[in-house]
Amino acid sequence: MDILVIEQVWAIVLFLLGAFVLNTCSRLERKEQEFLKDPRNRYGKRKSDMVKPKTLRGTLMTLTGTGLCLSGMILFVMHV
Repeated sequence: MDILVIEQVWAIVLFLLGAFVLNTCSRLERKEQEFLKDPRNRYGKRKSDMVKPKTLRGTLMTLTGTGLCLSGMILFVMHV
């Protein structure tokens, strides 16, 4: 393999973009979990009230990141 074709370059870009989206989503979810673990933020609230619902943003970011990574891998392997 002497040089990458343009489709492989796009595949690498898609994969890295997907990895960035997944990393950002993970970082945001960890920050929200740390906020909910702090006892000062839970004072006076029942434990059942503090159950964090699944957010649409997290779901969309996860699906988008996974799709980008998967399509990047498939596109790269198709043009090997």
